[in-house]
Amino acid sequence: MKMITVDTHCTRPHGAACERCRIACPASAISFESETGLPVIDEQACTQCGICMGVCDAFTSSTTTALRLYEHLRRVAMRGEIVYLTCKENVFPGFTPAKNVTVLPCLACMPPELWTLLLAQNVPLCIACDLKYCNGCPRADGRGELLFTRAVEMAEAWSGGNVRFDREIPELEDDATSAGREEFGRREAFDSAKNDAIDILSGKRRLKNSDTLKDVYRKKERKRMQDMLNLTEGDVINEFAESGRSRRSMQPRRRMLLEAVVAAPEAAARIDIAVSVTNHATCVECLDCTKACATGARMIDPADGSLAYDARYCIGCGACATACPTESIDLVSANLAALMPEGPGNPAADPSSL
Repeated sequence: MKMITVDTHCTRPHGAACERCRIACPASAISFESETGLPVIDEQACTQCGICMGVCDAFTSSTTTALRLYEHLRRVAMRGEIVYLTCKENVFPGFTPAKNVTVLPCLACMPPELWTLLLAQNVPLCIACDLKYCNGCPRADGRGELLFTRAVEMAEAWSGGNVRFDREIPELEDDATSAGREEFGRREAFDSAKNDAIDILSGKRRLKNSDTLKDVYRKKERKRMQDMLNLTEGDVINEFAESGRSRRSMQPRRRMLLEAVVAAPEAAARIDIAVSVTNHATCVECLDCTKACATGARMIDPADGSLAYDARYCIGCGACATACPTESIDLVSANLAALMPEGPGNPAADPSSL
């Protein structure tokens, strides 16, 4: 595995002064190109801990992405099993973790938004590790524990759910032994044997035992969340834009957070995010902010050429504020409930009202 950059998700070329990845890296393996501002990874110094992936969408690994990790963990949960997570430092030679254990290079490679989405979907999560191994860890000495515990705390506060902790990692067992333990795990994950009987009668047991059906269900579930969010992405023909097109894109971490709110609408009131606001009294509609915006949260309205703004896409990078010649843009904290589209439980929301 090696860490790689996703330049399209980096806000620095747009004028943002973000340095989270460099600050978070325990190996000091990240620097920035002088001309473009894009991050550069020193592969000789990099320990492949994945912490950069946990703090910024502009990083991923050569073996997985945050979205693929989410889909993997969701599949484990759909088997009716507790989802155990641990790190490589806690897995010793000769020990083979059970199939419902996901071994990460460092638990800090999971962003808080991913933890939040899983908790919002009632995925039974358990961190199985001995934290004493965080000190002196060759990948992320001390830094990993600090960041992953903070990410879990944020996710629990946002979602209202809880992540369990256990020092013992489940071990892969022979078929005869695991058959009995698997049933116990299912009952624990779904509360009781009564639920198992209900599953059989309703056909859910067939869903648990069929990988094909699980994948179909998971894709339908994700499409439903996306439809409820009513997000638009990609190029839009725009005669008012210099290139004749405007582009709007949702960063992965923000998408996960919004999907978490679709799964658990009550969570929106507990989540505050940084967004930009415009002082329309001093704004001269020069639209320089739209050129600086990395996500298209600020874009030229294809209908009339005015400033269009959707705060759901805004990641609070500050590039627009830097670009504004009249200093008419500020970054503020806003509650996510006010940014969600109209719907059950959120009738008065207006993402463009800020």
